[in-house]
Amino acid sequence: MTKQKVAIVTDASGDIPPDLEEKLNISIVPVIMNFEDESFKSLGIEKGLTWDEFYKLAEKEVPKTAIASPGLFMKTFEKALEIADSAIGIFISEKLSGVYNAAKMVAEQHMKDKDISVYHAGVNSVGEGVVVVEAARLAAAGQSMEEVCKKVESWIADNNYSGIMNQLENLVRTGRLSKTKKFFADILKFKPVVGFVDDEIHVYGNLKADDKLILQQMKKFGKLALENMVEDSNLLFIAHSRWPEAANELKEYLNTVNPKKKEILIQETGVINAFYTGKKLLAYGYIGKFDPDWLLKK
Repeated sequence: MTKQKVAIVTDASGDIPPDLEEKLNISIVPVIMNFEDESFKSLGIEKGLTWDEFYKLAEKEVPKTAIASPGLFMKTFEKALEIADSAIGIFISEKLSGVYNAAKMVAEQHMKDKDISVYHAGVNSVGEGVVVVEAARLAAAGQSMEEVCKKVESWIADNNYSGIMNQLENLVRTGRLSKTKKFFADILKFKPVVGFVDDEIHVYGNLKADDKLILQQMKKFGKLALENMVEDSNLLFIAHSRWPEAANELKEYLNTVNPKKKEILIQETGVINAFYTGKKLLAYGYIGKFDPDWLLKK
C-alpha cells in the first residue's frame, strides 16, 4: 500500500462516524471514562461503551473523564505514521479538556523526530469532527502536510457547533445549573441556545419553546447555515442525542433547501458529550458563519 503524505489523528470526543473513521484512516486517541466501580476507554462512537450501557450507568452516578496516557497518544500517532509520512492532530478545544496540551507535549517531547502538527478545534463533538473529516478527505486525496495544515487553520477559524438543549437534568447533576433555575426553566419551557465563544461553551440566551418550535427554529437555522458555509467545505453535521426522528426530519427538510448540494450527515453525539448535553439535543457542526439570532428570533 502506498503511503499517504499525511494522516489525521483526533480524540474520541470528536464524534466521527465509524464508517468515515475507517474509510479515511482516521486514528483516534481514547478518552477514559471513570465510574465508581468501572473504567472505560471510549474510542469513539459505540466503541468501548455503547449509548445504552452508558445511560444505564449514568442514571446512577456522574462519570469523570480522564486524559489518555502519553503512551496511548504515542501509540495513536504511530498508527497514523504507519500509513503516512506525517500526521496532523486535531483535538477538542483546549478550554474544555487537557487533551490538546497532552498531545502537543507528546509530539514535542517524545516524538521530536517525527513530522507532527497539533491543533485544537476550538469546539467539541461534530464541530470538531467536521474539521477532522474535511482534513482527512484532503489527506486521502494526496494533499501535502503544508496544504492540509493551511486548510485546517482556515477551517478552525470559521468552524461552528451550535444548537438547542432540550433537557437540563445533567446540567444540574454536573453542577452547571442550579435546581432552582432548572425548575423555573422547565415551567417556562426555556431551552438554552448554546454554542462556542472564544473556544468555550457559551449560552447565547434562552428560547421559550416546545419540541415543535425547536424543530421549526432548527430548520430555519439549518437553511441559513447551508447558505453561509465557506466555499471550500462541503459537510454539515446534524447532531442529536437520543432524538433520531427529529434529526431525520431536519435532514429531509434541509435537502430541499440545499442549492449548493452540501453533504448533510446525521450523527448522534457520543457518550462523552451526550452526558453533559442531556437527551434531545439538536445542533449543527459546520464551517461557516453563525448568528445566534437565527435561533433566538422566532
